[in-house]
Amino acid sequence: MTRDELLALIDQAAEEGWTELDLSGQELIELPPEIGKLTQLETLTLGKVSEWKFVEGVLTPTLVSNKLANLPLQISQLIKLKALNVSGNPLGEIPFFLSNIRSLTEFNAVSIGLREIPEVIGQLSNLTTLELYNNQISEIPEVIGQLSNLTILWLYNNQISEIPEVIGQLSNLTQLWLYNNQISEIPEVIGQLSNLTTLWLYNNQISEIPIGLESLPKLQKLDLRRNLGSGK
Repeated sequence: MTRDELLALIDQAAEEGWTELDLSGQELIELPPEIGKLTQLETLTLGKVSEWKFVEGVLTPTLVSNKLANLPLQISQLIKLKALNVSGNPLGEIPFFLSNIRSLTEFNAVSIGLREIPEVIGQLSNLTTLELYNNQISEIPEVIGQLSNLTILWLYNNQISEIPEVIGQLSNLTQLWLYNNQISEIPEVIGQLSNLTTLWLYNNQISEIPIGLESLPKLQKLDLRRNLGSGK
């Protein structure tokens, strides 16, 4: 899509009051500041996972994205935005101005070259879904504990070595996916996640299962394969 075509599409979306805009797979290298016109948008997709395939025995997402290395400040004007997906774009970081979009409930940043989860994430207090898998994240920051409405947290395929105690504050969490990391210990606070239904921790370095894990009332799926001493 050329810049002129994109500007025409943005104008059309503004005139017609679109609430959803999917720009994935358009070979975009820049998102124009005019995107800020779309103050009625509730969903903006700049990249997404289209399908899953097994590559050398590992379930791997196929992405349809763009070539965006940064996002314009004007995205922060989208005050009604609930879902933002930037997956597959070479952003390398999450921009600080996302903190202005307090309406966000779903944020997907899969395979963007992310090395750390910034403090700004903690300000998105309405988030219910946070997907940051397939990156190079090494640490789960303390600010994660501020996301009290979070129900889905997907951080698998990273380089995380520790589950912090603040995870225990996420009382609404139903899905926690941390497989394919470097985690060596499951903290006892996991036992506080009374709404947890799914816990995926396979392919880590875990050698011991805390007692509290067995008493989680809603837990339906627990995967601890390929950990130390767990065999297959």
